[in-house]
Amino acid sequence: MPLPLSKRPAWAEIDLDALASNVRKIRSLIGPDVRFYAVCKNNAYGCGAGECAATMRNAGVDAFAVSDPEDAERIRDAGINAPILLYGATTPDQAEAIADLGLIVTIHDRHGLEAFEQLQRSVQVHVEVDCGYGRLGFVPEEWPAVFERLKQARHLEIMGLYTHLVRAEDRLAIDRQVRRLKQAISAARAAGFQDLETMAASSRVLLGYPELTWTAVNPGRALYGMMEQPWLDGLTFDPVIRSIKSRVLQVKTLPADFEVDDARHTADPGRLKTAVIAFGFKDGLPAQPDGGTVLVRGQRARIIAGRATEHTILDVTDIPDVVPGDEVVLVGVQGGDRITAAQAVQFYGMPMIELMARMSLSVPRIYSGGA
Repeated sequence: MPLPLSKRPAWAEIDLDALASNVRKIRSLIGPDVRFYAVCKNNAYGCGAGECAATMRNAGVDAFAVSDPEDAERIRDAGINAPILLYGATTPDQAEAIADLGLIVTIHDRHGLEAFEQLQRSVQVHVEVDCGYGRLGFVPEEWPAVFERLKQARHLEIMGLYTHLVRAEDRLAIDRQVRRLKQAISAARAAGFQDLETMAASSRVLLGYPELTWTAVNPGRALYGMMEQPWLDGLTFDPVIRSIKSRVLQVKTLPADFEVDDARHTADPGRLKTAVIAFGFKDGLPAQPDGGTVLVRGQRARIIAGRATEHTILDVTDIPDVVPGDEVVLVGVQGGDRITAAQAVQFYGMPMIELMARMSLSVPRIYSGGA
């Protein structure tokens, strides 16, 4: 479906067939018996949680994991009734409202435990343990007492425990965290929890340490084709954000006496031809650093000056016949050239999962595939 003419001409193109393919690749890696939580945080990394969840469910995921209740609501609004794990994202005073959503909640400290326990109603729970990340989760000295208390919490259905591993590129760091995770499992078993779901494998852990799949996995960036080095040498994943696009609003040659801070204008005043496009930092394109290129009429056009709120200026001096309405590709294919997400990361100095999500979240999304 094309972008409506009433919309500002800036949009993202989302490839749901690529997403389904990525799901199948991960399922083939983990096998049929490991529970597959597809991570949909940040509105599915900018790809749209409702639309993506429907495709992923059809492709073989078992459940979803989100980082805020709004993403869970998007999935439910898409008519999907699969289990949804809510990562630690709310405060104790929100316990009743979160329980009303029918999610698997995360308990990561005693305040949250008390809040959900005091509801005196059935709530499904995952326990988050901190094995070295230093973020959310119970630390090792708390584990024995926490699991003993959870055993007495009659209304809380303890389904599993999970942790987030840090420094995935460092085998020794991972080994230390895994030793702590095994201690957490032992503490749970000592309290009587024998068959808890155990999860520690995000995308990078899944690819780098396949032995750590345990009984559940929660990949995110791999699903959306947002892996970066050094994780690209094995299994490859297709980009789900196929393109980020805009259109030219105006083309003109700048007068020689204009105060434009550009080397080409300074060296040869009066010959710099520019095109202004409908894409700026409000659309997720970083204001700094300067530089980068886009595609116009199948050729590279460099970005000049700083990006403004809603506009970016291009040098199209060497590209003939550029006119208002011409399509501009910030990420994707045009003619015989392509700007990849990895190249965009180099241009703008931002991690892929941040840059691509920022741009796709900020503009309308057009979907293809996924039937």
